[in-house]
Amino acid sequence: MTTTDLQAIARGYVDAVGTHDLRPLDDLLDDALTARFAGAVSTKAEWLTALERLLPALVRNDIRDVFVAGDRACVVYDFVTDTPAGTVRCVELLTVHDGRISDIELVLDRVAFAPVNTALAERAAASN
Repeated sequence: MTTTDLQAIARGYVDAVGTHDLRPLDDLLDDALTARFAGAVSTKAEWLTALERLLPALVRNDIRDVFVAGDRACVVYDFVTDTPAGTVRCVELLTVHDGRISDIELVLDRVAFAPVNTALAERAAASN
């Protein structure tokens, strides 16, 4: 797989989430996906559920850079929200096999991201 292919897959994934169009993720994410964040490990289904939960607060993802080495891509992007958190810098380390993302590790400042979770909880409580 070429560097261009890896970059396209990585950008496609982050852009799909940023535009709230999770349909392409079924093809981009391997069925045996392992996703890690803050010590927790998620399956593909669990990761998609977590992404869906975040969409109401997400305005867009602004990709700042994509680095590629071997079968890995590192995507640095701004997670832009409509919450008091504003913009939170995120880094995702992606491993790609056979054209699909098989491993994800999300790195972000959990303190900076906390207002996003608070806002989502408040919105869910208000709608009930």
